[in-house]
Amino acid sequence: MKELIMNKLYSCLLCAGALLFSVNSFANTINPVVFNAPLSVRPGDIVGFQGENFGATPSVILEGVHAGIPSVLPLVNTFGTGWLSFRIPQNITGSLIVHVNNGQTNSTSIKLNAARAYHLDALQIIPNGAFRIFGRNLDLPGYTPAVTVGGSPAVVNLSASNENMLVVTAPLGLSTTSNTVITVDNGNGTGPSVLDRKIAVIAGSTGDPYALGVGWAAAFSAHASTIVNAKTDSRLGRKVVCDGVTDDTAATQAAIQLAGALGGGVVQLPVGTCRFAGGVQLQSGVVLQGAGKDVTTINSVSGAAFYATAIDLAGVRNLTVTNITNGIQSPKLISSTRVFIQNVKFNLAGGQSPFLSGNQNYAVEGCDFLQPINSNLNGPLTVGGASGLYFAGNTFIFADGAPSFDNVHDAYIVNNHFSRDVTNNQSTPSIIHSLTMNFAYRIAIVNNVFDVIGGPITNVRGDGETMLTEGGGGKRTENLGTVASATATTITDPTNTINVLPFGGSVIPEDYGVAIVGGTGAGQSRQVTGYSNGTLTVDRAWDSMPDSTSNYATFVWGLEKSLIKGNTLSQNPRGIWLYQTAVREVDIVSNTISEGGGIFLRSAQIYANKLFDPIYGVRIANNTIINTTQHWQSYINVIFNRADITDFGIGVIGVEIRNNNLQANKPNMSITAEFPMEGYSNWMHAEGATQALSLGQNRLLGTIFQNNTFTNSDTGIMVRNGANGTVLDGNLGYTTP
Repeated sequence: MKELIMNKLYSCLLCAGALLFSVNSFANTINPVVFNAPLSVRPGDIVGFQGENFGATPSVILEGVHAGIPSVLPLVNTFGTGWLSFRIPQNITGSLIVHVNNGQTNSTSIKLNAARAYHLDALQIIPNGAFRIFGRNLDLPGYTPAVTVGGSPAVVNLSASNENMLVVTAPLGLSTTSNTVITVDNGNGTGPSVLDRKIAVIAGSTGDPYALGVGWAAAFSAHASTIVNAKTDSRLGRKVVCDGVTDDTAATQAAIQLAGALGGGVVQLPVGTCRFAGGVQLQSGVVLQGAGKDVTTINSVSGAAFYATAIDLAGVRNLTVTNITNGIQSPKLISSTRVFIQNVKFNLAGGQSPFLSGNQNYAVEGCDFLQPINSNLNGPLTVGGASGLYFAGNTFIFADGAPSFDNVHDAYIVNNHFSRDVTNNQSTPSIIHSLTMNFAYRIAIVNNVFDVIGGPITNVRGDGETMLTEGGGGKRTENLGTVASATATTITDPTNTINVLPFGGSVIPEDYGVAIVGGTGAGQSRQVTGYSNGTLTVDRAWDSMPDSTSNYATFVWGLEKSLIKGNTLSQNPRGIWLYQTAVREVDIVSNTISEGGGIFLRSAQIYANKLFDPIYGVRIANNTIINTTQHWQSYINVIFNRADITDFGIGVIGVEIRNNNLQANKPNMSITAEFPMEGYSNWMHAEGATQALSLGQNRLLGTIFQNNTFTNSDTGIMVRNGANGTVLDGNLGYTTP
């Protein structure tokens, strides 16, 4: 018999516990300031604000004129003087702009449904060329978005756009520049948003001769019609045979050199099997092209079939590469610009993972990566460190390792199919994931399929995440300390030494962050732009100046300003995990997980290791999670993991869990390597039997569970100590006690 439970609870949990911030005796003369607010608010949403100086009886004021809507919005709960939540009216339209009043003064205005433009699918565009913009609130019902490039209006393809992506054609007449500014206005009255980074414009080229779908591909038009037929061209002293027996390495290299000497061109390989005893070095301006996948095959005998470093305007397309010898090097294309791999099949046969890494303005389209079980545990691919990446329509069948997108940024990963093959491989010692995205930022992972061949997976152990970002495994990037002094854009701690170059090189990573996690100013996060003699410099001024009560943490963001949307996941042990890593401004929306775990956010503190990982502003919405076959659990879990008793700071702020549908196994199952329950949870976990829980610690602040459903969950929603200001509203349970 179906039982319907309607949860209509506005709760401020553990309000009698320790306050979030000590009350300043001068608070009534200090402006309230909001550090963290949601970015994609809709009518009817409950909204949470975190900051300082809200006062004992704050109010939230709706700005502008909204017919029939009171200007003072109803509060739902408060916690201390630094957290409040309120409800947006269901029937409101237009701009949602509010401010907080603490009884004496107002905060600055907070825009709740303004456009937020994060990144493109490339770092270079052309006049009259198409490109995509990714972000939040870009195209909202009832309004028409407007885009400018360098101040000139662009054309938006409304039929191909949505709230997270605009498809745009750049205006004519743009001049070549390395730093044009792009803005987006969604038309609802909140005003324009400036893209997070400036973009290069290259004028003088048109077209897309290889149908790559990115603007920088127009530069290939200058030499796409220059053909060097590697089998028949009379200018070649040595020609390829491609009979599967003759070594064609030197002849192919000669054709590449000829095309380069001509100013660029296409080296055409014939139908047949070309035997490469070695490998060929790609050159700038040259495209190596076969007659088609499985029509032209390169049999690689002893090393990478092709390789290159630091080249420009080059590609490989329309062929198959087969590793003949187990364990050999696979193709390498690294640290290059405007390069592509299109319609290529990689039969890796246990060879090393192809290293296609560190490239900028980079497309990988329509390729197949086939990596069987192998004794070296080699995976199928690494594209680590790529930027301006368009990765579309590719397929993976692999048994070991993981497709790695670590350190990737400004990227669009769309319509790919990732299949983990566990046929005869249930007990592999390899650590296997279907997609890793460690330290990625400004990426969109959209409409991909992740599944399993030969399943179900029966090997229950601590891996198998479908999508994973983790804070570095054995190579951590975190540090922590207490502020000794501060200025508007610095904090100083002379007792601490921080590694702000965790990946080598001489430039601080763009996604290196610092957060004030405890004391004055807790909840603020900034980009680190400099470090010297114990002083960190940040990208913009503090809203509230840190002082000697302020605990700080530094880290490379594990995932930042990113979108995980519309993906289908099935049969892997774990779903989408943001695990023990710093995370900021991430949307996990409209994904479907079936017989493959759930969604897990884990913030953590290990004081002895100087590790503290904050999670701010994650939205988990409109996802469907169904596990019914007693293999894996259904869950959406938000956890702060505490390895020691020290109360150093707040780990999780402002996570939104809305409109998700979760169906659990019946009866519910428990996996030792996973969690104690199926359902939704928000709690502090203390590691070790001797770690007594402290009711006074505030580790997760203001998590919102709104309009979710749960079926067959013995516990629908679990909220435990350490989680304050939690809101439960409109959640529905079916056939659940």
